[in-house]
Amino acid sequence: MATLWQRLAAGGFARHVATLASGAALAQALPLLFAPLLTRLYTPADFGVLAVFVAWLSNLAVVATARYDMAVVLPADDADAARLMRLALLINTALCALCLLLFWPWHQAIATALGQPALAVWLPWLPLGVWLAGSVAAWTAWNNRQRRYAANAQGRVVQSLGVSLLQVAAGYSGLAAAGLIVSQLAGQLLALLALARADVAGRFAWLRGHRRASLLAQARRYREFPLVNTPHAFVVAFQDSLMLAMLAALSGSAVVGQYALVLRVLKLPAALVGQAVSQVVFRDLAEAAGHGRALRGMLARALLMLAALAVVPFSVLGLWGGPLFAWVFGAGWHGAGDIAAVLSPYFAAAFIAGPAFMVPMVLGQQRASFVFVLAGVLVNLAAFAAVYMASHDALRAFGVMSLVMTVYFAAYVAWVFRLLRRREQHDA
Repeated sequence: MATLWQRLAAGGFARHVATLASGAALAQALPLLFAPLLTRLYTPADFGVLAVFVAWLSNLAVVATARYDMAVVLPADDADAARLMRLALLINTALCALCLLLFWPWHQAIATALGQPALAVWLPWLPLGVWLAGSVAAWTAWNNRQRRYAANAQGRVVQSLGVSLLQVAAGYSGLAAAGLIVSQLAGQLLALLALARADVAGRFAWLRGHRRASLLAQARRYREFPLVNTPHAFVVAFQDSLMLAMLAALSGSAVVGQYALVLRVLKLPAALVGQAVSQVVFRDLAEAAGHGRALRGMLARALLMLAALAVVPFSVLGLWGGPLFAWVFGAGWHGAGDIAAVLSPYFAAAFIAGPAFMVPMVLGQQRASFVFVLAGVLVNLAAFAAVYMASHDALRAFGVMSLVMTVYFAAYVAWVFRLLRRREQHDA
């Protein structure tokens, strides 16, 4: 084991991972620390409204920059990277304007169609949330390219702490779901200010002086990101929205609220830490591929690091999820713990496999990856719906979902390593 950790610590990779992962871990810990208080200040219905709002925000946020932010780390020339960053910000602002035209006049009808009338008053604010989320994603990628890993870690912590403190204050003020949503938006703004601090000080010099022709040239060169990676990311994000919609239709708002707590304190924080590692992996994979170096060892180190981090917490969750949630969050949340327990293998697999999803973008295999992901989402949702309608047992349906997704992530990782092996054989 000592030899393994020595290998993982070699070079700057582990240092960069440690910077981002420590920030992400702290950002993960803060909502968990505040959650027992929040579950006593807000009802499951309040969390259900927030979950639907965040789900729609997430769905739109993944298309906000047409995913050009993900391409920022790829060009060898910094000027080309700056053009991609400017392109991402322009598209993000254009989408915000388009969403305003849609959600301001039609917010009541959209909320009614979603079965969440309490959300109507907040849908006009969704475009602001999408713009903030898109800007946060763009600056996270830009900082990643500039190796400003400390800034990214600080952004995550500032957002998490800001959201948690504001939600507590709003809860004591009796603002219910409104407090959760306003705090969510304020946290995004705080994160953006922290991420962009260095560029604000430099007056965004790198954003100026780019001709439209040069922007269009980069847009064409990396067109697979809007054409392939954007629908890919949208499908993944939309999976949670469809799950919430199915739960609302099949079992009512109580189960939606229980599942929303699981997403809030488990799935999303775990994804935060996994994404922190993936940022470093993506940057280093792109650099290594540009110099013709082998990539399998780098990816294997990242997966081993995440597996070592995952084994204890997800094992504890799988064994004692129900009682643990009831003790931490209150007796009324025992059901959320039961859901978390059966989903723990799925969450662990997703946590470990995260860096593997960076590889197709580096190798130009985004189309094949999209097909793989789309098939997984369809099978997952179909299996959940079929089991629930046959048994009327949400926990059993979640168990099948967990099994299906664990197998899916294992298959995806195996496919990625096969791609890398073929690349190395071809280069040899």
